[in-house]
Amino acid sequence: MHCRSLVALAKAQQLLLDQQERDYIISQVNAAKDELRAKRKKQLKKDTASKIKSLVDEGKYEQQYEQSEEFQQELKMKVREILTEQEWRRRKMQMRISEEEGRLKKDEEETKEMWKRKREHEEQWEGTREQRVSSWRDFMKGGKKAKKGEIRPPKLKTEDPNKSYVQRPVKRG
Repeated sequence: MHCRSLVALAKAQQLLLDQQERDYIISQVNAAKDELRAKRKKQLKKDTASKIKSLVDEGKYEQQYEQSEEFQQELKMKVREILTEQEWRRRKMQMRISEEEGRLKKDEEETKEMWKRKREHEEQWEGTREQRVSSWRDFMKGGKKAKKGEIRPPKLKTEDPNKSYVQRPVKRG
């Protein structure tokens, strides 16, 4: 337990030595004081006897209250609450940032994988080009073979180059 308190003190000292951190903590303490003062003011509006006493003492009553043990305890609790809430928000934001970075990295990897697959497909397609072309040439050499029962359209008579219509055979005789 003693070791933990030394570590906590060392951490607190490091925070207070950093000007930016010290300013942040002071601003949080001042915010807690303002919040407690506003709460006290609201409470005094309800309590008329305290209101009259504060008017008689001309502000000394408020100074005495802020120096009291009760106010100091409330202030400690409020500062602790505010700093805890701020740390929770910071951690939550850090977690969101980490998740977003992870998502972006995953998207980038998926994009790389997609391009890799596309490139492999194109290479494979190019690799089979000769096979496809030779297959087509072999098909063209063999010619088209008529299937059984297939009806062929009539051939055009080319006697008259101006007439390109099909002429029915005329029965003679």
